[in-house]
Amino acid sequence: MARVGYAAIQWLLSSTLLCAIGCHAARRDGSQAPAEKLQATFASEWTGVGEARGAAPVPTWTAAKGTWVLHIGDSFVDASFQQNLRPHFLAAGAKYFSNAATAAYTTQWASDRDLDGWLARRPSLVIVTLGANEVDVPFPLAHARAIAGISRKIAAAGASCVWTTPPLWKGDDKGILQVIHDYCAPCLFFDSDAVMGRLEATERRPDHIHPNERGGARWARAFWTWLAEHRDDSVGPWHLVPYERRG
Repeated sequence: MARVGYAAIQWLLSSTLLCAIGCHAARRDGSQAPAEKLQATFASEWTGVGEARGAAPVPTWTAAKGTWVLHIGDSFVDASFQQNLRPHFLAAGAKYFSNAATAAYTTQWASDRDLDGWLARRPSLVIVTLGANEVDVPFPLAHARAIAGISRKIAAAGASCVWTTPPLWKGDDKGILQVIHDYCAPCLFFDSDAVMGRLEATERRPDHIHPNERGGARWARAFWTWLAEHRDDSVGPWHLVPYERRG
């Protein structure tokens, strides 16, 4: 996804030059710099450990007793995503509830009383999967207030939060993913395409939009791995530490 401006490209070129100089120096003396997890500069960058297709083991852990996870969103939640995530959470010992609405928008969820009711029950982690129905809206910034409102509600309930973007089924969106990226704090931003790569045609349903079982399984596996890399249980159950930088 091309969401990089001219200034960002200049920064990238200069950083690449500095890296080349440093790498050359390291080769001369035979030493290697330690691997580090650096912050990303763009919404589409992934700085954790990306999924090795079909090879990386699925991480496992035990959740703190009494924790539960809420997953809300649109039809992409039920597109073999929550179905493949649920076993991971249950195996970890956490309860997992999903609540999705077909053709749902961020503006609808921002004022949804059911969400208020769910949050009143104090989930430990909330996963938000929204934006698919807004990829073609002409003025995506008009949805910024709704996106920020959803995230603030979740934070006020004391839950950790991750906003997952839909795996795009065409060339690019008209800006809603960038708006989500810029306004979903304090939720973390999970750029599905950047982490796992684009879904192939064989990983989509006959509508060529929603993931099928194969695509949903890969999506869920990539998200679960990402979640494991961002957890910090020393702070609290399901506490998440961001590597990506907004803006």
